[in-house]
Amino acid sequence: MLELDVKLSRGHFDLSARLAIDSPMTACFGPPGAGKSTLLGMIAGVVMPQRGWIRLGGETVFDSRRGVRMPAGRRRIGLVRFDPASHPRQTVGELLRDTHRNSVRRGTFGFAGVVDLLELEPLLDSGIQSLPAGDRQRVALAHALIPAPRLLLLDDQLEVSGVSNSALLPYLTRIRDELNVSIIYVSHSLGEVLQLTNRMVLMVNGRILGFGDPHEIITDKILSTGAPLQGIENVLPVTVLGHEAENGCTIGYYHGSELVLPMAAHLAPGDFVNVSIRSSDIALSKQYLRGTSIQNQIKGRLCAVIRTPGHAVVQIDCGITLLAGISLKALHAMALREGDTVYCLIKAHAFSYLGNPSRDGQSLDSREVSLVH
Repeated sequence: MLELDVKLSRGHFDLSARLAIDSPMTACFGPPGAGKSTLLGMIAGVVMPQRGWIRLGGETVFDSRRGVRMPAGRRRIGLVRFDPASHPRQTVGELLRDTHRNSVRRGTFGFAGVVDLLELEPLLDSGIQSLPAGDRQRVALAHALIPAPRLLLLDDQLEVSGVSNSALLPYLTRIRDELNVSIIYVSHSLGEVLQLTNRMVLMVNGRILGFGDPHEIITDKILSTGAPLQGIENVLPVTVLGHEAENGCTIGYYHGSELVLPMAAHLAPGDFVNVSIRSSDIALSKQYLRGTSIQNQIKGRLCAVIRTPGHAVVQIDCGITLLAGISLKALHAMALREGDTVYCLIKAHAFSYLGNPSRDGQSLDSREVSLVH
């Protein structure tokens, strides 16, 4: 169990958090600047609270009153952060073997086991500097995992690498189930949260506004504010297929379908990039529509309906989870039920590009398998 009650003030930003987490997988969700990364840094020991205490598995790792400040290296917490520039001449195999040798005195999960779990065998002879962003995520995960942490912390890497963490979700599930390591996962995407876990921490402006079932938090803390899912976006990983200059659009590939996207001439065919779409910009149909100006129709299965007195959000499995806002009148008129097949209707200009593209060298089919396990 992780328990904490911490405070920190930096300039105009104040963080005050009190939590007790006893879950194998917990998502930490909130808008940029909410304090999620700072909170993870406190737990890991790389950011020092000004006041309060932190206990992990009954052991006190920080207590301002008692003067307890356990160094980060002794906490057995894996914080997934990775700077390729710190390893300019190493290969993936050299880095991970060094990590294993340096950790062997306190016990590890084993080099071979982690490499197999994260499917890193083909990358062992590759130079770290040359890795595309998507592969660096798995190497960073292995680097943090080999020393056998009792808690694994993952920050959202969209702003750093331009690559969504969604491709890591199947691996996180395996780590939780096969290695019995508890995980706290930071995300800006409610769709990822709903796909990953049934426990969520909601942070806004340095405060914890809710902790518990994500559906209940969405209903009680987000939809009830009167601004449904304001600032919350779905994220889709797509592969660029090409451009249609005469039509002013870029064509992408996602989960067996071609998508019509805003023109992005700087992207090359084969680039792997994330696009975002607000829940309020997704319309729904129970049939594929013909003769419509809406260019994108993504097929999925309705997983859940989240209702409030004046609004609803539906959760749709389209390879990854998408959230779509819908009025209660439309919900009733369409008679939507869990398990229904629906089509997510999205105009091309409603998509926005996130971060920088990467080129990971995988085929479309192999990439798709990694996303939808």
